[in-house]
Amino acid sequence: MRHLVLVARPTPSGVDERSLAALAGRVAERAGRPVRVAYLDQADPSVAAVLDEIAARATGIGGAHDVEGADEVVLVPLALPVDPYLRTWTARAAAHWRESRGATLRVLLSPPPATAPGMAALLADLALGDAAPVTTSPGAFRSPAWSVRDDPARHLLVCRGPRCTVYGAGDTHRALAAAARGRDVLVTPIGCLGPCNLGPLVIDNPAGDWHEAVDAERARALVGDPDAPA
Repeated sequence: MRHLVLVARPTPSGVDERSLAALAGRVAERAGRPVRVAYLDQADPSVAAVLDEIAARATGIGGAHDVEGADEVVLVPLALPVDPYLRTWTARAAAHWRESRGATLRVLLSPPPATAPGMAALLADLALGDAAPVTTSPGAFRSPAWSVRDDPARHLLVCRGPRCTVYGAGDTHRALAAAARGRDVLVTPIGCLGPCNLGPLVIDNPAGDWHEAVDAERARALVGDPDAPA
């Protein structure tokens, strides 16, 4: 059984998870095989988390082989036009996962969808399709809300780059956000900070302190959660 994994990168404003799930469903229906969605960075589930789940089904849970288990997985870097960063780091994430897990699951990387035969014709056909006029109000550009600056006592920047995401930055981000509720603390996910092997990384401003290998327990302690382990 070959599984497909559509690997996406959220934009700075996030990602439309519903449309990605719908796309995965349509691809699964057409391909006649399981299709999952993973994120290289900024969001969950990560490439490693999805590969973990597929590998668990392949080896069987509780010793019994799962009939839906995969023999191999094809990772599809989902970008138009081609995003070399997405493709390169998807391959690196998969290589790290295979080495760190000692996995035997075969992992393949698809060609960029933008290079698929017929893609140019498909896009050209949009010029002949039913396009709708733009009726959106430009008022959002003038909203006073965008002139209000939030100045919290602390601003925690959480790295959600590809490597920190693989190292568990999703759990770190969620733990920080939960612990910060009701406190004068703002938690913001950001892109790669550089020293990725020390991740998950958190920068505590305005002090400017860097915190390395911040797992969920350390995250709660960092915010001052009294229930966090010492």
